[in-house]
Amino acid sequence: MIILGLHYGHDAAAAVVRDGEVAAYVLRERHTRVKHAATLDLATVRRALAVAGITAAELDAVAVCSTQGVELIVDDPAALAVEYTAEDPFGRPCTVLEEEGAEAALRRGGGGFLDLLYDPALSATWLGRSYAKLFPEHAGTARADLRATPWVDDFASTADWAEGRGLAALAAAPADVQDRLRYGFHLPVRVTLDGSTVPGYALHHHLAHAASGYYQSGFDQAAVLTHDGYAEGEGCHSGMFYLGRGQALYPLTPHHLGLGGLYDRVGAALGLGLVGPAGKLMGLSAYGRPRFYSSRFLGNHTDLSGRLATDATSAWLRHCRREAERMGYDLAPYGDPARATAPINADIAASTQKLFEEVRIEAVRALHASLGAAGLTQDRLCLSGGTALNCPSNSQIAQEGPFPRVFVEPACDDSGIAIGAALAVLHSVLDRPLPPSAGPAGTLPSPYLGAAPTPEAVDRAVAAAGDRISAERLGPRRAAERAAEDLAADAVVAWFAGGSEAGPRALGHRSIMADPRRAENWPRVNRIKDREAWRPFAPAVLAEHAAEWFREVPLPSPYMLFNAKVRRGDIPAVTHVDGTARIQTVDESAGGYHAVISAFHRLTGVPVVMNTSLNGPGEPIVEQPEQALELFLKTGLDVLYLDGIRITRA
Repeated sequence: MIILGLHYGHDAAAAVVRDGEVAAYVLRERHTRVKHAATLDLATVRRALAVAGITAAELDAVAVCSTQGVELIVDDPAALAVEYTAEDPFGRPCTVLEEEGAEAALRRGGGGFLDLLYDPALSATWLGRSYAKLFPEHAGTARADLRATPWVDDFASTADWAEGRGLAALAAAPADVQDRLRYGFHLPVRVTLDGSTVPGYALHHHLAHAASGYYQSGFDQAAVLTHDGYAEGEGCHSGMFYLGRGQALYPLTPHHLGLGGLYDRVGAALGLGLVGPAGKLMGLSAYGRPRFYSSRFLGNHTDLSGRLATDATSAWLRHCRREAERMGYDLAPYGDPARATAPINADIAASTQKLFEEVRIEAVRALHASLGAAGLTQDRLCLSGGTALNCPSNSQIAQEGPFPRVFVEPACDDSGIAIGAALAVLHSVLDRPLPPSAGPAGTLPSPYLGAAPTPEAVDRAVAAAGDRISAERLGPRRAAERAAEDLAADAVVAWFAGGSEAGPRALGHRSIMADPRRAENWPRVNRIKDREAWRPFAPAVLAEHAAEWFREVPLPSPYMLFNAKVRRGDIPAVTHVDGTARIQTVDESAGGYHAVISAFHRLTGVPVVMNTSLNGPGEPIVEQPEQALELFLKTGLDVLYLDGIRITRA
């Protein structure tokens, strides 16, 4: 069965899933060069079909999803359109249609994305200014000229969810596993694409997150927790608890967390940017101490609404500033990005990180307890949604939480939900069984889902660079050896090979590498990338040697999603100021990247290299050979390896 997954929100993407395997994956930002690009374009969808080697007429179904409140917008609505329908095209159960009827169900459709862009009052808000950066095309387009299909965020109604329960109440309530809810978070749609009409489903945002985690984990049973940056923490929109059993994925209850939104807004308040401040805040937190942490803020939206007179983020920032003033901090650097590591900023970051960790692990414990109370105890947990990019929190959950096995997929943010939506339709909605390989052990799927450029495309890019470069064709094996020699000679090496990584972390196919033994490579590579000098870098380590160099981390850890304690002092360029590192374990499945690190190990005795993403400031990771060459020529990178070709400046 062939299913096309379409995600229209920020980090928009298209994916093709064939018989449960990802056959194509295209992240829009990699081609438009707008980081976290929102809304779909027809080129992204057609590119996914071309990579999979199919036409729209060969699709069996389409799975549609979006970010909360973001309407379905495409650049060519005549070629790609989504229409909600009153009947399920496959004769499967659909709780919303059965209980409310099509007319009532579709009245729920809406979206506030266009309001945030075009309403003067809303466009001036933090969220409005953020979204404007993700969809710059709107600036030259009148609102009346943008055709948008309403998006449905609210699906099956459950009376007790409307009131909300605190974390303690969620823990005490036995998990309620219902087919009504399994089939309660989708609506049938009819998709027209390039002249073909294909049946499908629109799915709840967090169901797509949960499916992306559970179905890629290789587990045959698991608890699932999703959570992202939705600000309010009310209802189902910021995340939910789920139970995966075989091919079925059961929504259990919303958890009412507001951590993701709080974390983003604190990052923005500290001057770390409107788009993507969470990653910077995580790195900054190591420079401070959690002196402002207070258990008064421990809990979900329901817990906090009884304690706080205003929204949690405003109350938290006001609390931190008041405590800082009482303790005699210099408040002048507050929110100044040029003085990010000043005590006021660093300690707010550290306090926010601690609050994030403590609330999130309490939610994990509540999920475990709720399943246990129902006699459904699980020993495996899948984490998904943007908050699952928080490595210290993931490590705390793996080390201290009640689940012995914790899985986080590489594209756990919104970039992965096109895949998740397609898998949810295949398995949970259409009831197709899991692959025979699913079981207690699970699997680690390949993150290299992007399409590899053809040799002809590489040759064209090299030829177009002309006499600005010198190119030496080495082949894969010799290229890995030479790259290791360059690293050992203290060159900063760009490595471009094969298909790109899914998700926001570079994992060795679009990477910049440097010698981790030289402390000066930390500020040096930050200068090359035009990043803040304090931002840390990650180590990539051969999987078989990881335990010798790092501790207190689940191994293997191939996606750079867990923090570890560094055992040794001889890799200072990848050791953060608190002695931790966001590690990536590397095995032979990484291809030439593994060969480079192995050769570096043979040369130096160190099975570790510095790894960071191959991109410039504020840019997505490079996708195409010409993008890699352009970046190489405009930065201080020493050498670029482009699919076996060693490139230096002429």
